[in-house]
Amino acid sequence: MPPAGKLLNYAGRLVILWLLVSLWPLSAAAGPDPKDNILIFWTENERLKAVTLMSAQNYGEPVGIVAIPVFIRVRCGSGDSAVVTISEAYSRLGRQGLTAILEELFQVPIGGYLTMDQSTLKKASDIVGPVVMENKLTTMVDIFEGNYTSGVIDPQSEIRHLAAALVEPRVLIKAPKVVRIIITEVNTNLGLTNIWHIYRAIEERGPGILQKKALTGRDYFVGNSRYRDVSPEDWVSVLSEVKGV
Repeated sequence: MPPAGKLLNYAGRLVILWLLVSLWPLSAAAGPDPKDNILIFWTENERLKAVTLMSAQNYGEPVGIVAIPVFIRVRCGSGDSAVVTISEAYSRLGRQGLTAILEELFQVPIGGYLTMDQSTLKKASDIVGPVVMENKLTTMVDIFEGNYTSGVIDPQSEIRHLAAALVEPRVLIKAPKVVRIIITEVNTNLGLTNIWHIYRAIEERGPGILQKKALTGRDYFVGNSRYRDVSPEDWVSVLSEVKGV
């Protein structure tokens, strides 16, 4: 298990893999759609490893990404025992229950979801093969786990770097194989269509369209367990910041 600090960056790496296969509108939307806001879950069997909120806006506008550390504490009912971590809320309430909590905290409807298990990530990583990060070869699994570097990871720099690596011709030709795995093994309500348009959007506008931040707050430890409290205002403001509104 990697250090808690690297867990902060897990979910952001899922975004790029999601970009390989999921629907992203390429023209201006007719109006607000709950699926403009998407939760991406990374699991290992029944355990939640990471969760990210993506706000996919109109083509050409920033794609807002908020990493939600699973050790953040939230309320999932009444009483002291109802204050639990994100990971505990997922275990108790499942995807739909956690989504309802996050909708209230972010104050937006969240209609899209994608859940990927560690085993699926490993298969996709094996197909993609080596990826260059920080001028050295590594694997998709090590990038997701944060094991490709011993230094401090900057989430926005990392996700843009990874996006650039995954639109290289060497990787593009392998995308259909990755899609076949994800179509059969990923649980999602998103349309799996026209991945080449998504690649082209990144190529044309560059990885700079990706705007990512992690939720910050007051960190503390109880024994060896790390926790974070986030103010109601910070839940709303971080989403506004990455969306550029």
